[in-house]
Amino acid sequence: MSSGKPLPRRFLLLGTAATTAGGALALSACSGASTGNTTVSAAPGAPAPPGRPFRIGKLNDIQVGDTATGKANGRTIVVFRPEDRKVVAYDATCTHAGCTVAPAGTTFECPCHGSTFNGSDGSVISGPARRPLTPVTAAIDGDWITIVA
Repeated sequence: MSSGKPLPRRFLLLGTAATTAGGALALSACSGASTGNTTVSAAPGAPAPPGRPFRIGKLNDIQVGDTATGKANGRTIVVFRPEDRKVVAYDATCTHAGCTVAPAGTTFECPCHGSTFNGSDGSVISGPARRPLTPVTAAIDGDWITIVA
């Protein structure tokens, strides 16, 4: 991850593939005798249910004090790295009119109406937005930044 640049496609594909494969293995282990209930499978390419972990990039792709963007479960996520072993993440949807905010150094900026959000806590620095960005659970997993979406 780097400032203002989306995560490399290979990281997104690797994270999605690993998550999908793990989910398929877990589900196959749970299958047993039919109980008469019908299970409907998700369409291919459909987003996974919320609450699953996704690797959205390598930790060393974002410098301390910088912001980046990535995708997880069909959502755009923005990330800020305030410390060496800490990251925070937010849904990239601007709380003013729903545009997608973009990384801008230590902040996130909305290209539609100019709202600016603080990278460390998602709060509004300048409007017209009045509400902070929606936080997303983020963690460091070895060399990876993982979020729950």
